[in-house]
Amino acid sequence: MELFILCVLFVSVKAGWLEEPVAPLVMKHGYPFEEHEIETEDGYILTLHRIPHGKNNSGHVGRPVLLQHGILCSSACWLVSEPDKGLGFILADSGYDVWIPNSRGNTYSRKHRSLNPDKEPDATKFWDFSFHEMGYYDLPACIDHILGLTRHKKLHYVGHSQGTAIFFVLASTRPEYNEKIRHMSALAPVAFLDHTRGTVRALTYLVTELEIIAKVLHLHEFLADHWYIHMLERIVCRGHTFTEKICDNVLFIIAGYDSQQLNITLVPIILDYTPAGTSIKQLEHFAQIARRGDKFQQFDYGYVGNLERYHQRNPPEYDLSKITTPIMLHYASNDWLAGVKDVLKLKSKLLDSDSRLVPFHYFNHLDFMWATDVKKLLYDDMIKIMAKY
Repeated sequence: MELFILCVLFVSVKAGWLEEPVAPLVMKHGYPFEEHEIETEDGYILTLHRIPHGKNNSGHVGRPVLLQHGILCSSACWLVSEPDKGLGFILADSGYDVWIPNSRGNTYSRKHRSLNPDKEPDATKFWDFSFHEMGYYDLPACIDHILGLTRHKKLHYVGHSQGTAIFFVLASTRPEYNEKIRHMSALAPVAFLDHTRGTVRALTYLVTELEIIAKVLHLHEFLADHWYIHMLERIVCRGHTFTEKICDNVLFIIAGYDSQQLNITLVPIILDYTPAGTSIKQLEHFAQIARRGDKFQQFDYGYVGNLERYHQRNPPEYDLSKITTPIMLHYASNDWLAGVKDVLKLKSKLLDSDSRLVPFHYFNHLDFMWATDVKKLLYDDMIKIMAKY
């Protein structure tokens, strides 16, 4: 059964690829919108979306904030909600110049200066990345572009899930970038994964099957934004109460279920923009960390591969003691991915950090983006903390 499910999911990479525009999500509410393209040191071309100021700020551009999405998401995930709940809008209305990058390989960052992500032999090289490269190459390119354009010396950083992991990669492997970050707000922070629960924990043990299928079918991409996914979603998930409930539950089964904070009317819009795709290697890297539990480390290529790449038998751990940026860790009791014990362990490794438990017991991993009361439960306090820096 597990193999069958994985095969069905992988078929998506053979279907036609679809891109839903982000601009209408912003402009329909009367906010300004910009799109920027930048090139990373290793040739990936990323799309950054920008809301330079709030709707009623009369063109005043404030201090920049980089708002980073998590795995299988895109910039759209911060913008699908109404302005009183979507963090991209809330930050803009709070006086920030909001920059929302798209990590390599997702819907809006599928370009490279020389590689074609859809044709071999280029595809093998294009998709040979995990969250390590996102932190080591993507974030520096985004930060330098933002600071260069705005002429600010520092920016705020807000990340969710994988968006926190890639920050920890950057700040530990390129510690000079700590000087460019005023403050980091970590929403559902991910580094150690020893206490993940539910479906995600089970999936970490299916990665072997995933790798076998990928090699047999010559696949590198996982859950891209394809036309047939949207067709299936419209047929199954809309227009019938029973099937809508199933789709709602599927969204939360991997992240912790909470019907109290699920905005049901938002689900069809979310499904228009997610999943946004990633590399299979990305999942392998997270699965390695989940199985090790006690180590936040680089990709494990095996004994021989590690000797070739790292000149040592085991992959090096990320040295979190090199991170000097002030960090607030926002976490939740019902988060199946960022477990409470793992977050507190992360806190103990960071030099300048504090933590805040969201004051609602059933708050889960996806609620950090889409909960009905997310502004009151999380964003208001987060913005007050940011203002101190």
